[in-house]
Amino acid sequence: MLWAITAAQIPIAAIETEANVVDQLPLKIPFDNDLNLDNFQPRPSLLQLLTEVEALLDGAGQSLFLWGQSGSGKSHLLQGVSRAIGARALYLPMTELLEYPPEAVLEGVIDCEAVLIDDIQLIVGRDDWQETLFHSFNQLKAAGIPQLYSGLAPPAQMTQVLPDLRSRWGELTVYHLPALSEDELGALLQFRAAQRGLKLSNEVVHYILSRAPRTTSALMTLLDDLDHVALAQSRSITIPLLAELKLWSPGR
Repeated sequence: MLWAITAAQIPIAAIETEANVVDQLPLKIPFDNDLNLDNFQPRPSLLQLLTEVEALLDGAGQSLFLWGQSGSGKSHLLQGVSRAIGARALYLPMTELLEYPPEAVLEGVIDCEAVLIDDIQLIVGRDDWQETLFHSFNQLKAAGIPQLYSGLAPPAQMTQVLPDLRSRWGELTVYHLPALSEDELGALLQFRAAQRGLKLSNEVVHYILSRAPRTTSALMTLLDDLDHVALAQSRSITIPLLAELKLWSPGR
């Protein structure tokens, strides 16, 4: 699959203003061009989850709740599913949306093919969002529209969320995305590098992991830098090149 989308413009439902004028609020949701299902590494611990995702894309109607720490791949999967479904998928990252009225954001969700809500833990302390999400959950379930949520904890542990909403999330198939081990981080580096036409030897990967921050975001940023250097200088990625670039401070 090839993707050229850089941002999705989600039409927010018309809101009646104090002057009784109906405004249409366009909301631009940024997409990371580098996140799609083709470059999501299918690590063994997630094979059952990926089977569920394939079933969802085939129209089986599964709804899922994904949880795990930052960098475990939750946002990657949600954006990948959204891209695979296309324009009728509604991807809602809560990092971008809390300042908007929830009724406006979620109005008309039953016209979508799927609704994907990322970083759901951010609604803690926001009763307005929790109540609106509860009602939208019921609408979507009644209409048979798949819902995907991601958060830092499973529904049962989100005790600061309205009990009724937490109960609804608990009805979904819940998957834990574990943090990547050092071996999995190395495999991810090589996997994503290969998709760019770069070869990273095991020695180079070990050199990187012994010095770079062990987070997926930091490693993917580093890979971007290495890709640019390799292209600009027509050089392979080797330990001497990494040492020459001085990407890490001494002793790190």
